Amino acid sequence: MASQRGHLLRRNYLFAFLILVIGFGGLLGYDLYFKPYVLSQTVVKIKVAEGSFLPKNYELKPSDLYLDSVQTKDIPSGVITEVSQVEHKITNVILTNGSILTASLVDVSDLEPQQDEGIFPIPKEAIYAINGSLRSRDKVDMYLVEGDSANQTRSGGGYSSATAGSGTAGTTAGAGTAPETAATAGEAKTVGAAGAAKTVGTANTATPQSSAPARKVFLTGVTVNYVRTEDNNDVQDSENGNTNNRFTSTGKVAAPELKLKKSDGELLGQYLEQGKKLWIVRVE
Repeated sequence: MASQRGHLLRRNYLFAFLILVIGFGGLLGYDLYFKPYVLSQTVVKIKVAEGSFLPKNYELKPSDLYLDSVQTKDIPSGVITEVSQVEHKITNVILTNGSILTASLVDVSDLEPQQDEGIFPIPKEAIYAINGSLRSRDKVDMYLVEGDSANQTRSGGGYSSATAGSGTAGTTAGAGTAPETAATAGEAKTVGAAGAAKTVGTANTATPQSSAPARKVFLTGVTVNYVRTEDNNDVQDSENGNTNNRFTSTGKVAAPELKLKKSDGELLGQYLEQGKKLWIVRVE
């Protein structure tokens, strides 16, 4: 009886030991193999000093990059898995230490248009207003402004304006009075002094119209590929490239080149042919 009890006790100890070994082995296998190799993927991360960051429009160097294993559930879409994919590429946003690189964070395509896209230049005469701080790889919203009412051209940081009034209107405008339109001036010439007085009286009784040009959103989140000066040079913060301070520039913004879908570019061309102008606003 005692020998049988001792045999059962030894068997129970053996089972407990086997369970312990299997448990520890399973945990080690999960942590050392299953988790890092089966449930994880090697991705490219950013390496910078503690408390520092890489600015937007920064060219990535090999020393800024390293490979790390990350659990699959924590990996974002479009992740970069090879250092060679992003070496010497330009950042689209500010990046901090340990950031997982994706195609949306780094300009892996060098702003090249896709099959249904194109790089559309915007002529200077078609621009109603544009940010003087605009740089390549910025995002802009585009507003359509009626060409007849867009009588001011604006450029530079904070917009500078230049009056483009009609010569006829300028000669007929008196101090403290609104300038007559070309049509009113023409009518005054043909009718005579009495007719002119009648015309002025009618104008005084009419309801004043707002001088603000009509505008509406045309496209949002458009990528700026290049920003050109009048002599077709790139506008940058300094001679060394974009520093993102945007306090100074190597030239005055004259015309941007935007990446648009071909259908949007065709529609834009139709609007410009109708005499509409573009208010280009930097949003990112």
